[in-house]
Amino acid sequence: MWALAARWALTFARLWWAVRSLSVLALSALAGASAAHAGTLTQADLQARFPPPLVVGQRLADLPVWPVFKREGGKLQLLAQAFETIDLEAVAGYGGKPINLLVVVDRDGIFLTVELLAHGEPLFTSPAGTAKLRKFAQQYQGLSLAHDVQIGAPTVQRRQDDTVALLHGVMTGTVSATAIDRAVLESAAQVAMAQAGNTVPRPRGPDDRYRRSGWNALAAAGLLQHWVIDNRKVQAAFADGPGAWRDPGAMSWSDGKAVDFWLSPVGLPQAGRNLLDPVGWHQVRAAREAGNTLLLVVDGGRYPIAHAAKPDDHRLAVLRLQQNDHTFVLEPVDHQGRLALSGTRSGVPRDAVLRLYAVPPAADGTTLDIEQPLTLQLELRRGSGAVAEVALASMSRPFVLPDAAQYRPQRERPAWMAGWAKRQTDLIVLAIGLAVLSVALLRQRWLAASPRRLVVLRSAYLLFTLGFIGWWAQGQLTIVSVTAAIEASRAGRALDFLLADPVAVLLWAYTGVTLLVWGRGTFCGWLCPFGALQELISSIARVFRLRPRTLRRGLDQRLKWLKYGVLAVLCVCAALAPALTDAAVEVEPFKTAISAYFQRDWPYVLWAALCVAASVLVYRGYCRYLCPLGAAMAIVGRLRLWRWIPRHVECGTPCQTCRHRCNYQAITPTGQVQYDECFQCLDCVQLHQNPGQCLPLVREARGGRPVIPIAAVPMAAPSR
Repeated sequence: MWALAARWALTFARLWWAVRSLSVLALSALAGASAAHAGTLTQADLQARFPPPLVVGQRLADLPVWPVFKREGGKLQLLAQAFETIDLEAVAGYGGKPINLLVVVDRDGIFLTVELLAHGEPLFTSPAGTAKLRKFAQQYQGLSLAHDVQIGAPTVQRRQDDTVALLHGVMTGTVSATAIDRAVLESAAQVAMAQAGNTVPRPRGPDDRYRRSGWNALAAAGLLQHWVIDNRKVQAAFADGPGAWRDPGAMSWSDGKAVDFWLSPVGLPQAGRNLLDPVGWHQVRAAREAGNTLLLVVDGGRYPIAHAAKPDDHRLAVLRLQQNDHTFVLEPVDHQGRLALSGTRSGVPRDAVLRLYAVPPAADGTTLDIEQPLTLQLELRRGSGAVAEVALASMSRPFVLPDAAQYRPQRERPAWMAGWAKRQTDLIVLAIGLAVLSVALLRQRWLAASPRRLVVLRSAYLLFTLGFIGWWAQGQLTIVSVTAAIEASRAGRALDFLLADPVAVLLWAYTGVTLLVWGRGTFCGWLCPFGALQELISSIARVFRLRPRTLRRGLDQRLKWLKYGVLAVLCVCAALAPALTDAAVEVEPFKTAISAYFQRDWPYVLWAALCVAASVLVYRGYCRYLCPLGAAMAIVGRLRLWRWIPRHVECGTPCQTCRHRCNYQAITPTGQVQYDECFQCLDCVQLHQNPGQCLPLVREARGGRPVIPIAAVPMAAPSR
């Protein structure tokens, strides 16, 4: 055994260094070609996209943005700004490589152009696939950062209103579509933040959770509260003092609004993220995380709301807060954003002024608790100059935030978890299916005791694997995950993109556990949709008396080494020549047959069809001889804890029944099971306890009388 292991290690090492040398040479040869695709757009490239009268300016020194001007007469007017998302937010897609888009945003924050420049998504490498991603990205034109973008099914019609946009998705490309969405919106938010006063764009952290609401919905929830005082009440408050005659407008228009403002605790995400544009929200969020309470005032009255009075103010309303005998004085904040809502704002004048205030602690250090009831106090002022010439009147009203606890700031889930909630049903069905499989494999002897029971359950489960796990839930595990992880690690990128597909994550986790228990057979034999497709096709072919051929043992053993060579080539390409990886991983027909339903360019479809057809001639030939994912699992499967297939001492000598009936040729002439090549079909487990076919059991049933065994007979060399 040690000699075999040594030969295996030596062969693998030689293969590895040979492939590595070839890859280094290929990398050198492709260096020039790769460099052509590694750079960013130039000013000339953009000018070609935006012909006169548009003019593309020089790229900004402190921000990766090109200004786009429009020539009007002899002057240049700033029209928009252009940038590449990879310079600001390098979002990795399913293949682990950042997706790059050209985004052009006008002065009002509207996306004028969103163009896909480059991607490394395995499912969309062909021109037709790239066209699908490009068409998806174009849907962002006409939207803004204020929109709540939702990605629907590929068949839905694109719809948008003032606050919500529904975009059609991409077939089998949920992760890719989500990556494009994040790249566009988050890079645009960084540009907006940087140009609002920061010279360098700040990395976006996780925002707070909220749900999209309009002005009226926020008012109904108490997150926007209105305070109106008409001239009649104000005049009555000043009636007995020296200020009664100092406001002729109030005296002549008693029904007019003297005080008219809306107040909102915008530090709460449900209020702030709906009311403010991204620039304003980031400012509020940063202040809140520094320990400040912020209030938004939308003021449209004749008496302007202020935090304090100046000597020359003629007419003013000073706002203060009181809570538990503590008075809080407001401090103005230089607001850099604007209101995000463009829909109906009931009762808000068009010329309303936006004011942002912080609420510092009271004189004794007590801080305001916005979740507790408080009192709004207004000090109305008339007149100017010396204090003796100023008339004052005070009014107050309560401010209570209903059900305040539900609006407490909560961190959003990481970006990779965005799709998990949408896949709950698929995850539940898959979890039930995995539980059924676990019970069946833990009770394999009971399952295999009845040949009919084994055939029915295995056929049904293979249909479940192909139909639900593969074609419906898109849970085909692939070597792309391994190569993408190698490339990302080599480039220093994060690996969180591997968590974007919840179905695949659950399958990887289950496969990882079962590799340590039973080896590669659990996944390759039961959970691989492409493997299930091959086996089901072979079963159908048997009905028409088309049976696969059994290869000579020596040839079979040599061919099984091919998959390790394929795996080595892919790993070396991922580490040393990433430009070759996208083409090399097409050795896997999984994407074509399972993920794309055979709807790809004809070379991919032909290769996938050949792999499936070959299984009719050589039982699951692709899985046994070429599959790099199977090779990787076979290597990890060597860590399994025990040999779980029962054996008799007579297995191999003299009995050879299991070996000759093993479709995978995973049993040696000595009767030992090669677990690296075992697909856990349980046929040998069924034979092991079949009293009519297992030699020791037949002998025991005959009272120990001799039985003619199926002996190992050397095969004659084929005639030349």
